[in-house]
Amino acid sequence: MFAEERLDAIRHQLQREGKVIAATLAKDFGVSEDTIRRDLRDLAKDGICRKVYGGAVVNAPDQGSIGDRVGHEASAKARLAAQAVKLISAGQTVFIDSGSTNLAIAAALPRDLAITVATNAPSVVSVIEGNSNVTIIVLGGTYNHDKGACLGATTLAQVEMINADLCFLGVCGLHPDVGITAFDDGEAEIKRAMVRKSRKLVVAAMSDKIPTIAPFQVSRPQSLDHLVVRRDTDLEALEPFVELGTSIHYAD
Repeated sequence: MFAEERLDAIRHQLQREGKVIAATLAKDFGVSEDTIRRDLRDLAKDGICRKVYGGAVVNAPDQGSIGDRVGHEASAKARLAAQAVKLISAGQTVFIDSGSTNLAIAAALPRDLAITVATNAPSVVSVIEGNSNVTIIVLGGTYNHDKGACLGATTLAQVEMINADLCFLGVCGLHPDVGITAFDDGEAEIKRAMVRKSRKLVVAAMSDKIPTIAPFQVSRPQSLDHLVVRRDTDLEALEPFVELGTSIHYAD
C-alpha cells in the first residue's frame, strides 16, 4: 500500500470510529509504529485529527461564534428541535443551555405547555419571553459574546441552586468512549454543573459532531439519557450509545 492510500484508509477509519490506535494500524498495514505516528502527525497538521497518547482522535468541528452558527443548517436544527421538545412534560423544570440547536429547541417549545426554563443564554430568553406558560429563570454572570452565554462564578452559583428534570445541553463533541466535550473550559464548567443538577440529560446533535472530541471534558457517555439525531446519522456511530443505554430519537 502506498503512503497516500494508507492516509486515506486512516482518514476513513477516523470518520467511521472517531479514533485510531497506532499499534493496531501498524499491525493492519504491516508497517512500523513510527511510520503510523508520522502519518498521524501529517493528518493532524491538516486538521483531520488530534494526536493523543497511543493514537489519534477526530477533532470536533469548530463552527465559530454563536452568530456564525445560528443560520447554519437551520432547517435541520428545527427538525431536531421539534423532536427534542416531545421529551418535555408539563410542570417540569428544564435547563436550556446555549447553542444554535438549543435556540431552535426554545423556539419549538409548545405554547400550551406550562414549564420552568432556566437558561444562561439571553437569546433563549428573547425567544420564549412571549410565551406566558413558561416561567423563565435567567442565569446571570459575565456574558461571552462568542458563546452567546453567561459564564463564570455567578452563573455557576445560580445553576447549583436549581434541581432540574431535564437538561438540553449544547455539545461541541460527542464520542461514545469519551463522552461530551467542549472547546472552552469556562463553558465546560457551566455545562458540567447543569448535567450534575439535572435528573435527565438530552442532547440534540448534528451528524458532524458524532463521534468527535473537543479539548475540555463535560461528562462521561453514560450520563447521556436521550440523543436526538437526524435520520441520516451513521448507525455504526450510534450503536455504542445504544449499548450504554442511551435512547435514540430520530428527527422527522
